[in-house]
Amino acid sequence: MALQQAQMLLSMNSLEAVNAGVQQNNTESFAVALCHLAELHAEQGCFAAASEVLKHLKERFPPNSQHAQLWMLCDQKIQFDRAMNDGKYHLADSLVTGITALNSIEGVYRKAVVLQAQNQMSEAHKLLQKLLVHCQKLKNTEMVISVLLSVAELYWRSSSPTIALPMLLQALALSKEYRLQYLASETVLNLAFAQLILGIPEQALSLLHMAIEPILADGAILDKGRAMFLVAKCQVASAASYDQPKKAEALEAAIENLNEAKNYFAKVDCKERIRDVVYFQARLYHTLGKTQERNRCAMLFRQLHQELPSHGVPLINHL
Repeated sequence: MALQQAQMLLSMNSLEAVNAGVQQNNTESFAVALCHLAELHAEQGCFAAASEVLKHLKERFPPNSQHAQLWMLCDQKIQFDRAMNDGKYHLADSLVTGITALNSIEGVYRKAVVLQAQNQMSEAHKLLQKLLVHCQKLKNTEMVISVLLSVAELYWRSSSPTIALPMLLQALALSKEYRLQYLASETVLNLAFAQLILGIPEQALSLLHMAIEPILADGAILDKGRAMFLVAKCQVASAASYDQPKKAEALEAAIENLNEAKNYFAKVDCKERIRDVVYFQARLYHTLGKTQERNRCAMLFRQLHQELPSHGVPLINHL
């Protein structure tokens, strides 16, 4: 629907009230619609299409023009996300300065994301706490929810999932109050992950079934992959108490979901998450006695592990 609305806006003769017969396509509304279109394509892994939209924006709104900052921020954010997906945290960090110059709140949030990825938890926590207070004063609800989710992730990566729960419940309440369906689904995904860490994977799976439909239907490719990876983790954890035939069946189903997650991550060049998936698959194939498949996944894991930076974060503590 968002994509359709953006296309509809672009096909209108004018996006602002102007004199009859005058076609005005260099308005702020036009720039916003095009930036939104670029972001939507990038979320779905269509980076070439996003680049084409940005190229058009650069031609229509030169760097010194009134609304050029809109596409500049959009471009920097897409580059940042791609660098993070590729495990190039040093590159993502270098983009933070440009993002901060265009939008200070977005810049601080992205800096915290980089610090978190680099396992600098205390520095990330300080930044996020300051940002949370600032955004609550400004009533920037979407950013408040995003910050709450990031703080919750910090807690469970520090092996304190019980402290994360109030943060997640606050984020869920806000997203439902303001009818932010996608952020609500994202929060439920995080709640399910917290339940998995707390050792109740069956409840996590039932909670996942509530949230996964809107994510798989309308979500960003990365979020679809995260959701399927989490389903697989819950299936494996739940299978621990099963008898042997039922356990083997559950592990086979988990491997199928891991393949789906891997395909999603591949679409957005997210090598770090592909590494996590193939590690998990290798362990499952080993349990099932499938040596050839295990060795294939182990070899791919080794290649990616040598290529990517490693910060020693346990797999189970990473959504």
